Amino acid sequence: MNAIAAIEGSGDHRVLVLHGWALDSSVWLTARARTDQSRFTYAYLDFPGYGVNRPEAPADGIDGMAAVALDAADQLGWSTFSVLGHSMGGTTALRVATLAPERVTSVVALTPVSPAGTPLDEATYGSFAGAWADPGAAIRGALAPHIDETDLKNLVDRNRSTMDQATWESYLKNWTSPDFLDQMGTYEGPTTLIVGESDPFVTAEYLGDTLAALKNGNLKTVRGKAGHYPMVENAPETVALSEQSLY
Repeated sequence: MNAIAAIEGSGDHRVLVLHGWALDSSVWLTARARTDQSRFTYAYLDFPGYGVNRPEAPADGIDGMAAVALDAADQLGWSTFSVLGHSMGGTTALRVATLAPERVTSVVALTPVSPAGTPLDEATYGSFAGAWADPGAAIRGALAPHIDETDLKNLVDRNRSTMDQATWESYLKNWTSPDFLDQMGTYEGPTTLIVGESDPFVTAEYLGDTLAALKNGNLKTVRGKAGHYPMVENAPETVALSEQSLY
């Protein structure tokens, strides 16, 4: 059984929070300082191989990650809840909703990768895998071109302290290969996709098929220089948009 990294708040609205590829739930630290803890209860999950669950074997695919998330909700005793996820975790949030639509009250997917998968040619896949050697350069070059130097250093430092290269490579396979776009219609609850205005990777165009597949979906944008890590780059607006979208 995987441990919950942190539980914050005392609100009636319960939110399971899922992180992305490059580091564990500590990616939410800046945003956590701005959440409404009287309205919401947030539970932050580290996927197996990350953070407090670093000794565990990585989950197998997005479906395996969704199963971990549902197990966490069971562990918390949450029969219903919302899901907030970032990037790889955003796609996992969508998968949780399609697997357990009766339990998920709403989804907020922040810069999510596609539920149809993100096919990469061999060279591009190799460059993503090889980015382990210098994740800071990869984040600035391909995901968050305007990120503050201090924020970037903190992301890289936490990357090194919360995961290893085998986990990096396992979850790269996970986030590039989901295949459940045709099942998105099984979830009819409110679903909000949020992009960073300067994210060169997860754009409104990239998410076009995902948005079209949702029965009750909408798209919002964190403005300005926010890229793939808007909860770090512009935490006030990101938290405001997210909490407005949690029903």
